[in-house]
Amino acid sequence: MFGILGRTALLLDGALQDNWGKPRERAVLGALLVHAGRWVPVDTLIEWAWPEEKAQPQNIGPTFHTYATRVRKWLRQLPTSPSLDGGGGSYRLDIDKSLIDYYRFTALLREARTHAKQQDSRQAAESARHALDLWRGRPLDDLAGEPARAWRLRVEQDDWLGANRTLLAALLDLNLFDEVLTRIGELQTDHPGDVAFATQRMSALHGLRRYEDETAYYFTVRRRLQHDGDEPAMEHVRQHHEGLRTPDGGGSNLAPRSPDPVIVPRQLRHDVADFVGRDDLLAELDGAVTDREGRVTSGVVVIDGMAGVGKTALVTHWGHRTRRRFPDGDLYVNLNGFAEDASASQATVVDDLLIAVGYPPDADLTGRARELLLTRLLSGRRMLVVLDNARDAKHVEHLVTLLPDALVLVTSRQQLVSLSATTSARRVQVDPMTPAEATALLSMRLGTRREMTRGELARLAALCGGLPLMISLLAAHIATRPAGQMLAFAEQLDGRQLIVDVGEDGDAVTAQTFFTWSYRALDPPEQRLFRLLGLHPATHFNIHAAGALDGRSRAETTRSIRALVGAHLVERAATALDRYQLHDLVREFAAHRAESDEPVPERQAATRRLASFYLASAVHASHTLYPSRLAASELAVERGVEPVVPTDSAQAKEWFDLERANLLAMIRNAAATGHHDHAWRLTDAAVIFFDRHGYYEDSLAAQKIATSSAQEASDRVGEASSLVGLGRVYLTIGEHREARRHLDTALRIVDDIGHEAGQAAVLGLLGKLETQRGDLTAALALYRRGLKIAQKNDDAQGLCWTSCRIGEVLRAIEQHDEALVHLTRAQILAERSGDQSAHASTLIEIGRVHHDRGDHSTAAAHCEQALRAAEAIPDLAVSQDACIALAEINKARGHIRGAIEFTRRAIRMSGYSTAAHAHDVLGDVHYANADMTAATAAWQEAVEHYNRLGNLPQATVVHAKLARIPRTDVLLPRARSASSPPISTTADHHDQKST
Repeated sequence: MFGILGRTALLLDGALQDNWGKPRERAVLGALLVHAGRWVPVDTLIEWAWPEEKAQPQNIGPTFHTYATRVRKWLRQLPTSPSLDGGGGSYRLDIDKSLIDYYRFTALLREARTHAKQQDSRQAAESARHALDLWRGRPLDDLAGEPARAWRLRVEQDDWLGANRTLLAALLDLNLFDEVLTRIGELQTDHPGDVAFATQRMSALHGLRRYEDETAYYFTVRRRLQHDGDEPAMEHVRQHHEGLRTPDGGGSNLAPRSPDPVIVPRQLRHDVADFVGRDDLLAELDGAVTDREGRVTSGVVVIDGMAGVGKTALVTHWGHRTRRRFPDGDLYVNLNGFAEDASASQATVVDDLLIAVGYPPDADLTGRARELLLTRLLSGRRMLVVLDNARDAKHVEHLVTLLPDALVLVTSRQQLVSLSATTSARRVQVDPMTPAEATALLSMRLGTRREMTRGELARLAALCGGLPLMISLLAAHIATRPAGQMLAFAEQLDGRQLIVDVGEDGDAVTAQTFFTWSYRALDPPEQRLFRLLGLHPATHFNIHAAGALDGRSRAETTRSIRALVGAHLVERAATALDRYQLHDLVREFAAHRAESDEPVPERQAATRRLASFYLASAVHASHTLYPSRLAASELAVERGVEPVVPTDSAQAKEWFDLERANLLAMIRNAAATGHHDHAWRLTDAAVIFFDRHGYYEDSLAAQKIATSSAQEASDRVGEASSLVGLGRVYLTIGEHREARRHLDTALRIVDDIGHEAGQAAVLGLLGKLETQRGDLTAALALYRRGLKIAQKNDDAQGLCWTSCRIGEVLRAIEQHDEALVHLTRAQILAERSGDQSAHASTLIEIGRVHHDRGDHSTAAAHCEQALRAAEAIPDLAVSQDACIALAEINKARGHIRGAIEFTRRAIRMSGYSTAAHAHDVLGDVHYANADMTAATAAWQEAVEHYNRLGNLPQATVVHAKLARIPRTDVLLPRARSASSPPISTTADHHDQKST
């Protein structure tokens, strides 16, 4: 006998051989045993037998040939000599399934359930015991692949637990209550929450007249279910407990079965060949149609999902898998709700069902009489009825009332919410396949045409968006191409081609056809909104953005969005309330419909409204977060646009967090569609958030687009502002050469147009650049030039930041009194303007002055206040600077542990210019703590960072510190020459001022 209920074993000479062969050979044989009599591709065997973390065999063909040879050797030792055949990259094990303990187990379980149905409890118990005796541990316990784990879970949950429930029910009927308690005690150790076991335990206690124990146990179970919030289970247990008190004491409320029908219809469509994955959905369907005792219930289950997601295939496969649970037959009707042909009427469906059960309708019967006849004929019968492809709830809501004793599965592209409300229908939503499932399906559909690698298959499967329909169409399309063209076709395929072209050159319909059916089922306002959503440049959007595209009132747009969600053409996003998204292929289809159905002027107007929405919303959010910042000149908001207006800084930050990717996409889109005035202004409003939160790559990308758009719009101020922004970001990330190039260009423009506020901003950034390079004299000169311009123009923000930077330089050259004058002025100006970043920066520099003078307590108080303020804004660079200052102060106070923690906090925040200073201070701390190894490592990092920044004086200072540590085995880094090119590292990122 072969075993797969446990380890894969062989019965040789009367003894069970668990350790035959090598582990992987046993695993491959186990996978073949599960698929006995079927051809199994090698890829499938690998997925079953190889854990995901283990490397797959490099030479698959020779490896499996070796395995097959060894397995055949073992098979020849068995009396029955099963055969193992191979060919075309697949293997098939021909064997009498009665020799496999799993199939013997399932056969005995079917016998037990048949006996139970016939009320022969003794035979039911005997068959169930024999079935459970075959169980030798976890099935296929030596297989670690994901499909094996899923199969194992299903078998344990459905078959093993089901067999135990069947046995316990038979034992209860035989009044063998002690055995029931013994078995349940063992089962509940691993399955304490199983309500069926709980009710059977209550019945056994009641049968033994242990009434107090039964009542006490009931309350224990009830409290647990109440704690879990499982009200249906709690009600079920209560009814069972009260039923035990009825005169018969059985607690059973099963209605008597009706006699079997004369005709048992079997109308399910053919099962899907090589059905892949969907274990979670199959389990969800199982749960939706069974009660706590595992019995199939009547009622309605709605299976909904977008076009092509595999609803019909799922229901058909589930129906075939559970067919034995519907002894009175299964009925299938295609309601044709979304096809080009007319949908099936209720009268037609009723007539078809009457014919299926052997009662062709009499022409003299009225429609209502036929309905009543159908209800009477199906009354009391355990039947499965599949109503496939319902157009909407009205299509089926009366029909399902004619089938009260059947289990009715309704599939639809609509959510059928009203049907759930009127019939208490349960709902199973079918989502796209996982990447692994989609790749496996594509591989299986291609069959022997496997010229592509797994990576290429995965890319194509991802392009299909997890839709089985698309995967099948693509596989069929590829199969029509010569082998030499297959890879080239796969490499150039994109989403638009997949929607429009795949299937056109054969007899198969295209994906566009299926989506078109859903699209045409919409009313005109929803069709138009759906098209316009295809113009949105990013994946997610909120109702405000949809309204901007739509141009109608908020209420009208909301109604249309809800209709699109109900039709599974728009999905609710998981990120936040009131946010939506389109599946990638649906988005391609929407964009295609916009290009083909929406007039060019309408498309341009919608795109302009969308750009206006994002610009106005970003300006409001930026002003709320950074009220002191000077913004670019505004554009009038387009008619029909309702921008988001945050009420406080928390809402503004949340909006920026949610819309960050959309803002960058919208900047690109506005530039690409010719809305250049919106593109550079939107950048101006958004990049301060990007910079303050460390999204420097996004900021660089946006500023480059903004610079080009301002040039296209012939807006010199916008061009200078964008160049200043680029220079600021490059300065922040330590790219001094690029920073200087852009800032010099910006300075020429503002000098040329006489824009003095812009001149002050550029001079301030050039001063910061010289500060980072260690040329404090040049920095001070640039700052003083900027200060004069700010004083002349009464520019409070320019005065604030420039005074702060001058104070920073004066402190560095130990002119503390003059430094405090400038820093105090900056503090007052920052408090007046509400610029929290400037205020925090000023507090840090004041704290450093006190630190230099030896007043460490006052210094720490200022820097701690600055850190709290910076983290509340938040402002990443100021937070880093505060941590470095506090580390220096802690070191001076002898608090080594605190100093190390603050420096490490600063280093964790970023890898840019502050990292040089942070490593420098960390080395000082370790040196003071006599940890020379750690000090050397930190200072070496600091030298490298200073060299990359081009700050040669500070690199020389740190190198001198390293020289104090006598080491012969460490190569100390040298300060680079002035000609050494700087490369990317850190800088702080302030003076956020638009020109």
